[in-house]
Amino acid sequence: MKLIKNYLYNLSYQVLLILLPIITTPYVTRIFSSNDLGTYAFYNSIATYFLLLAGLGVANYGTRLISQNRNRLSSTFWSIYQLQLLATSLSILFYAITIIGVPRMQHPVALLFTISLISKGLDISWFFQGLEDFRRITIRNTLVKILGVASIFLFVKSSEDLGKYVFFLVVFEALGQLSMWIPAKKYIGRWVWDWEQIKYHIKPVILLFVPQIAITLYISLDQTMLGILAGNEEVGLYDQANKILKILLTVVTSLGTVMLPRISGLITEKKEDEVNRLYNLSFLVYNLVIFPMILGMLIINEDFISIFLGPDFQEVTIAISIMIWRLFFIGWTNIMGIQILIPHGKNKEYMLSTTVPAVFSLLLNLVLIPYLGFIGAAITSVLSEFLVWLIQVYATREQLRQLSFYKSMWRILLASLLMFTVLLGLKMTVHFSAFLNIMIYVSVGAVVYLGGLYILKAVDLKELRLEYLKK
Repeated sequence: MKLIKNYLYNLSYQVLLILLPIITTPYVTRIFSSNDLGTYAFYNSIATYFLLLAGLGVANYGTRLISQNRNRLSSTFWSIYQLQLLATSLSILFYAITIIGVPRMQHPVALLFTISLISKGLDISWFFQGLEDFRRITIRNTLVKILGVASIFLFVKSSEDLGKYVFFLVVFEALGQLSMWIPAKKYIGRWVWDWEQIKYHIKPVILLFVPQIAITLYISLDQTMLGILAGNEEVGLYDQANKILKILLTVVTSLGTVMLPRISGLITEKKEDEVNRLYNLSFLVYNLVIFPMILGMLIINEDFISIFLGPDFQEVTIAISIMIWRLFFIGWTNIMGIQILIPHGKNKEYMLSTTVPAVFSLLLNLVLIPYLGFIGAAITSVLSEFLVWLIQVYATREQLRQLSFYKSMWRILLASLLMFTVLLGLKMTVHFSAFLNIMIYVSVGAVVYLGGLYILKAVDLKELRLEYLKK
């Protein structure tokens, strides 16, 4: 039951991280133009590369080591964190050089992202994830995030307030990270410098850092290239589609975060049967959510955007119709990469599955963006995720053969297709207001989908409770 509680805590926190900015989005998109928001997204994409260096792949590695070394938390924590601190210092130095040396980077928004780098240096969420203490992460950050959103509504009033908007985003993020040090004090003890331990961590961290570089390239490089090759307005449209997908991805990826420490511990104890049960549970949960989510979003896309973003961002519907298919690939790779390859120490395979698609993404963006703008970036993002999925399926083929989720997966897919067919017919005949349309689609879709699952016996709830949740 602790695993389920951790999943719910982490899910609620991840939803909070996405939901609060999303609450502000309808307000923000009616104050700022796509060019204004594209300016923010462009400099954010630049800062992402420096944030990557600051993190140095410590998050997953630190979670795994903390979960495996609970009898010596203090020394393990400090040796990992000091490596992170060194990386953050180096990142801030490089960012300062970039701002001084590149005239376009001498923009107020770019300068504000220095606070994000400091925030990354304070981030010790991986420590609590390793302890499987997701309750603290959730509660400590909730208040800070809510204060940040309240500040946006109170002080951001016109298109001239873009600097204020970015300031509130980065400052309250830093305060959230800082707040985690208070409950950590009783575990980590006094600062202890051990250069030998730091050097011991460098190689495995670098092996995880290289895939993070690749992931960042094919996640953030598209926005950077859009800004350079097509302009900030294209970045703004593409970024809004990305924000909406992140809400959906929160549900898809939250389970992987809480599974990593649990699976790492079970692998250390050589409990392979338990590990396979958790893999089957992960695939079952993902498939139950992903298929109806993708097909449902295709139905409500236009109505949702008209309400959520307003008439100036209607072109975002095109990007979402393309990019929504990323959910399937990301859901599976979250299991195969985070839950199978990393806990089993297959860092080289994980690195390959991210570096090859990153190169592919770079080349394809160079070809498509000059001609298709944000639509070209959307196409590239889907094909890149597909390539990650393909490589990881091959790398995890031995583990996948031992699993038994496939039978339920096809039934879930069939129930989802039944839902989509009914909703498509309904869409052709129902023409009310956008809000009422969505309410009808969601209500009817939920009834048809759940009914389909029941008729097809896609999920045996009794078996699920006995086999997975209790264990």
